[in-house]
Amino acid sequence: MACGPFFPESALELPRGILKPPLFHFQSELNLTPLPPDVQPAHPPGTPAYTLDLEMMEMEQLMVALPERDAWLQRYRELRRAMLYEGDKSEHNMRQPDATAAVPWAKARRNVFAEVIAPLPEDVRLYLQGSAARLDANELTSDDPFKNARDIWHQLLALPAEKRSQRSTWAAWMLFRTSPHDEQGHWLAETRRLARAGFKDCLHLGIEATYILGRAGSDYAEATEVSAAEWKRAAMLRSLLGLSRAEDRLRKDRHLLMSWSEDFAREIVAANFLRRVQMLQLIESVEARNGWEQGHAGEPGAEDDLSHWLKSFEKVAVKNQQEAVLLAWISYNAARFEDARRWLALAPAHDTNALALRGKLAAMRGNRREAQQDLMRMAAKLPTPEPEARSDWERAGNNECFTLSSANYAAVRTHKLLADCGVAQVARNDFAGALQTFLRTDYWRDTAYIAERLLSVEELLALTRSGKIPSLKKIIVADKEPPPSPLSIGFLEAKYGGWQEPGGVDRFTYLIARRLAREGLIKEACKLLPADLERALVRFNAELRRSKDTRLSGAERGQALWTAAQIERRLGMELFGYEEAPDFTMYGGAFSPDTFHERRKAALWRYRWETAPQTPREALEFKPVLPATADELWCSSHYGPRHEQRFHYRYTAADLAWRAAQFMPKDNEQAAQVLTIAGGWLKNRDPKSADRFYQALVSRNPSVPLAQKAHQMRWFPQTNWSFDLDLE
Repeated sequence: MACGPFFPESALELPRGILKPPLFHFQSELNLTPLPPDVQPAHPPGTPAYTLDLEMMEMEQLMVALPERDAWLQRYRELRRAMLYEGDKSEHNMRQPDATAAVPWAKARRNVFAEVIAPLPEDVRLYLQGSAARLDANELTSDDPFKNARDIWHQLLALPAEKRSQRSTWAAWMLFRTSPHDEQGHWLAETRRLARAGFKDCLHLGIEATYILGRAGSDYAEATEVSAAEWKRAAMLRSLLGLSRAEDRLRKDRHLLMSWSEDFAREIVAANFLRRVQMLQLIESVEARNGWEQGHAGEPGAEDDLSHWLKSFEKVAVKNQQEAVLLAWISYNAARFEDARRWLALAPAHDTNALALRGKLAAMRGNRREAQQDLMRMAAKLPTPEPEARSDWERAGNNECFTLSSANYAAVRTHKLLADCGVAQVARNDFAGALQTFLRTDYWRDTAYIAERLLSVEELLALTRSGKIPSLKKIIVADKEPPPSPLSIGFLEAKYGGWQEPGGVDRFTYLIARRLAREGLIKEACKLLPADLERALVRFNAELRRSKDTRLSGAERGQALWTAAQIERRLGMELFGYEEAPDFTMYGGAFSPDTFHERRKAALWRYRWETAPQTPREALEFKPVLPATADELWCSSHYGPRHEQRFHYRYTAADLAWRAAQFMPKDNEQAAQVLTIAGGWLKNRDPKSADRFYQALVSRNPSVPLAQKAHQMRWFPQTNWSFDLDLE
């Protein structure tokens, strides 16, 4: 396990997986939070706030009456990107195309500065003059190079209030950036005051000032003006507004200010925005604290911060249905299941999270019918997510931190919720419905188990004809080079063997084609298989038909069976392999994880490397909440292979070879060769099954040197087996 390989998680092998809380990603859920009425950004919440874009949007409105406005705006953009490129090193100063087009500041100052700022309102003009002086200060060597810039911004702030509405907050912010440390706190507080007073603040500098002033470690005297709740609000809004490095900072900041106090809680619960934020934080922190990794929560806490927070929410008499869902989610994560049920009674009937929680609580009680109903209603509301989103996320998690993001959260979460529904459907023997659900996900191993072991071929084909699952069409492989002529078995083995099928192979169609071939429905299988594999299956079937032709001699019939046996041994994985257990074609046969068939029929679902539980508490981790039904176990066994062994096709190929040897005379060199080779297919992995070939080899062929050598060795002698075949 320490070295891998690492396979995506499967749903049907987790004994209590359906009880895991719905996947939660704080940043993504925060991005869905309605902003306070006094914060109205010009860009969608959660997206980067590019300084230049926001400024240009403001200029377009401010200069609407300017003659030749479009040409002026173009020159203004040229000026500002030169200034920002030179003086603003924040992450979101401008988009890459603007950064690429930026000209040197010296050139912009010389060519367009005076012309561009001439028609601007006085405060905007003064702000830009101060900014220009700040950039020019890079060439100065004085003790206070920014004094000239600060003097201009002071001049701006000395204007009457009605004449400095556009750039007062900007000037105060830049005075913070360029003043000595002992003056910075004053200018942060002034930036915050001006923004609150209604001066224009399209860059959200008032929020940024609040955040810097009140954060932990702040040594500004004015920090006392920012309450804990106000700072928390600013920290959250920075991320929603997409300010520079805001999401990374919030990953650390959001774990601050979680402890309950009466005064703090009073401010939090009184504001809609902060109340929801606090609920989201509790969902995250409580799940992490209660250890839901195995679908088994810890005991609910006694009187602690969580209890105090929940009581605070109770006091404000939450009536918002969406907040009721969040409180149910918190309660579920905290193993307060009765509280979760109480809040769910107030939640919207069709909310996705509420339905998921209701279904999980029903599964916890063992109520399969109710769990299936709630989770199917939930699944009907979900879109089909991007393929492989969840498995890609799990693979990335082996090498990276924070792989769950706003970009993939919705898709990963949807895969997991749909899998919960599929598990509930299997628990109710709705195997057809479960297949439809799992086919919407990237839980491929679960999908394969249902398609191969829980449904008959007739049921599968009926589902495709009804359009309930994807239609089956001939697989067309996009070959990079033309296949050789004549086509050989060795070429097909190299082409289709291994982990990855060639491009163009739909793996569900390929799974069905192999199942049809296993069950002897050769014509139907040939309609789906790629043309080159079809030729191999046709030849295999022709040899089987020849072996049944009583007009042929025994030697000819035996040779036909031997040819079929060798084809199956060489191309068994490609023509007849189970996608899931026992062959694991999905892994190219290279790995054999614990099988669903064996795991799900056990009383405790443990992996083979896990130690036996020593206490009832430990056993609870492995006890399935929805054990496999008798119908599932019957189907899994009935539709499984005759030989429930890894590489099952080696056994069926060996059976064909055994029958071939029966057509051959005793004391026959070819018969001895067939028995030796076929026994060799099994001897290393399963000596017991190979023993009949050894016994027949020595008892039926006493005069053949190969059999005599076997008798001396008391086992099979080494023999070379080389088989290939040109396919017409």
